[in-house]
Amino acid sequence: MKALLLLVAINFVLTKSSVVTSTKNTDATTPSENHANFSESKTDKKHEIYKTFNVNESRIYLDDVLFALKNQNWTETEQPCLERTLLMLHNLQNFTLWAVWNWDSISSEPEGLLYGNRFHLGNFDECMRAPWYKQHPELRAQYCLSDIELERTDRAVTKAADPFNPYESALNVIEYESPIKRPLNKLTWGVCVPAVCQPKSVEKLTSVLLAHSHLGAVGLRARISVTDSCQKADEPLRFDGLFYAFIGITVCLVVTALVCTFLNNEYKKKQSNENSIKHQLIKAFDLQYNASKLLERTDQGTDVVYGIKFLSMCIIVSGHQYGIFNGGPVSNGFKVDEDALSVAGLFVLHEDIVVDSFFMLSGFLTATALAKATRIPNLFVLFFKRYIRLVVTYAVVIFFICAIYPYTGSGPLWNRAIAEDTKPCRENWWLNLLMVSNYVDSENICLVISWYIPCDYHFFVVTVLLYWFYKRHPGAGRIVAVLVLLVAIVTPGVINYLNSLPAIQLFTYDFISNPRGPKQFHLTYIKSHTRYAPYLVGFLSGYIFAQISTTGNLKKIPQKWAILGATLSILIMTVVALTGPMFLWRSYDVLESAVYAALNRPVWACSVALLVICCSLGHVPIINGFLSWFPWVPLSRLTYGLYLIHTLLIARNVYVTRNPQHLDNFNSLTSCLGVIFEASLAAFLIKLFAEAPVLNVLTICLSPRTNRHEGRNSDVENNRSKYRVNDKVTSETGHLDDNLPSTIQVISSKM
Repeated sequence: MKALLLLVAINFVLTKSSVVTSTKNTDATTPSENHANFSESKTDKKHEIYKTFNVNESRIYLDDVLFALKNQNWTETEQPCLERTLLMLHNLQNFTLWAVWNWDSISSEPEGLLYGNRFHLGNFDECMRAPWYKQHPELRAQYCLSDIELERTDRAVTKAADPFNPYESALNVIEYESPIKRPLNKLTWGVCVPAVCQPKSVEKLTSVLLAHSHLGAVGLRARISVTDSCQKADEPLRFDGLFYAFIGITVCLVVTALVCTFLNNEYKKKQSNENSIKHQLIKAFDLQYNASKLLERTDQGTDVVYGIKFLSMCIIVSGHQYGIFNGGPVSNGFKVDEDALSVAGLFVLHEDIVVDSFFMLSGFLTATALAKATRIPNLFVLFFKRYIRLVVTYAVVIFFICAIYPYTGSGPLWNRAIAEDTKPCRENWWLNLLMVSNYVDSENICLVISWYIPCDYHFFVVTVLLYWFYKRHPGAGRIVAVLVLLVAIVTPGVINYLNSLPAIQLFTYDFISNPRGPKQFHLTYIKSHTRYAPYLVGFLSGYIFAQISTTGNLKKIPQKWAILGATLSILIMTVVALTGPMFLWRSYDVLESAVYAALNRPVWACSVALLVICCSLGHVPIINGFLSWFPWVPLSRLTYGLYLIHTLLIARNVYVTRNPQHLDNFNSLTSCLGVIFEASLAAFLIKLFAEAPVLNVLTICLSPRTNRHEGRNSDVENNRSKYRVNDKVTSETGHLDDNLPSTIQVISSKM
């Protein structure tokens, strides 16, 4: 009985003590906390299964953060940041709006890291656009990106055979790297901090937040760095001289084109002399005239080239869409890596092989144009006009990148991603325009995909010189041509062998996230001497085609052989595209890799050449009709501009995102179609307002003109008609668009 009374007394004392403690805690809390505790008490009384959050637990978390921050090594220059951060946390405990607003924009902890989500960006706009920043500048914040690399400390542990064993340590997954080379131990965390904080201070804050997340478990060491400038709230845009220069030049070109279009229509109504220099210059800027030239077809019998060019470009755009999107904020990177090892994914990993189709077509059309010329044109004029054809659209795109592109978007990753294109272009634009960017300072090449342009120009110059030598010395020319072809084929393999490089440059995660970084990109991928073989294959096949078709009867191959050749071509291209990615999981053999590096591109080019010849000299049902479809004609003439512009649109769409996106095949297809349409439209506008007028003026300047005496008009008209014939024949030649300059024979006779 005494024992029972003693237990009752102890229980009474403990209950009273608990009530007193609860009362003290209630007295010390804010009204909002009282409300939370009241809600919890009310819920307990109703015996409901749902509970409101426990404010005391939240306070404990913030107390821990405060304690950890105070115990960091803060320098004297970092004291303002510490004071503002502590003030924010104290106001957060009181649930003051400005503090809660800033803290609410930060991800409480990384999520989805093990599933391939590298970017944990919080809410960028919430941090940057609080409604009181203008009235209370002292409360302004900034958004910073912290790059974190997690390292395992227990290195003595044997590497797990199955990193995804659910009963083993999660550290096995964090240190796992997939065949696509996506690291799961690296993450980027966006934090909203006071505007006075410096990068070192942000690193300290990030380390505290990481330590209080689930990744702060034992066995991990975090290396944190803040290398990019933080984005400050309400910071006004500052437009420089390049921005206004681009706008001014664009307005001038548009006004000039509109005025000349109007004047040319007036000339037509008055039926004035169309052969005057004044009228020809006005016509050069006429929008209707330049647009109509996009619809002209050649009569060379190579109509299938239209479809091959545009559809090949669509494949390149789709590959870049998938790759650039995958290199950005993706929430399901683990699943993306699994899909990359499927049959469809293998095509994406080696889709760069499609670029060699354009090298082959460029050489093919160059050969067909030169073979039909009665004599070799003046080489200097030929190279100069070829350069102008390439550089006009190229210069417009580079100018846009330097002047306008940085102002077309915003976001947590915008400054980091776009600076990679803008800064190199502002520093090295002249290297691009001189066609040496793939050799000089290639680590800072402006517009990564632009490596193709100098390669194509180098190929054109060297090949035309070889052809000139062959025409003057046929026997020696054949020997030199064979030797050059053999060297072009062997060179990539030799370089791969000497440097122990992979067989090809695959579109793995490490490459698409930093394309300027890999050693192979600079040694073999972008160098002219390692990519020359497909162009030579195209030139030789084009010359053979021109010799066969000189009789005018293009249908030289029986239909059954044409079908067999086209089928063999498609089969070989499929094998080449699928075998390259297999080097991801095969054991590395330096000789095998070197052989594949030497042969895969020329074999692909031979397959494309075989398809073109079978369809042009024979008839392949369905394929002939589809690839010769008339809508491909204008679209194929826009592929050059489409090539230069499409990655800008893709990167813009990816890096304005605020949160990781789910990479889905259908969404990628939809985005890809939108990019193709928008980039084609931009290429069309550049062609109408810049490229076509410049080329027309150049043609007028280089065209022969007789003395201004009697008979002038008839001579000029004869030259013009000759120009029209030649222009019709050669309008399809060259780098994605036109290759040889029009009026080859005219220029030759004059020079």
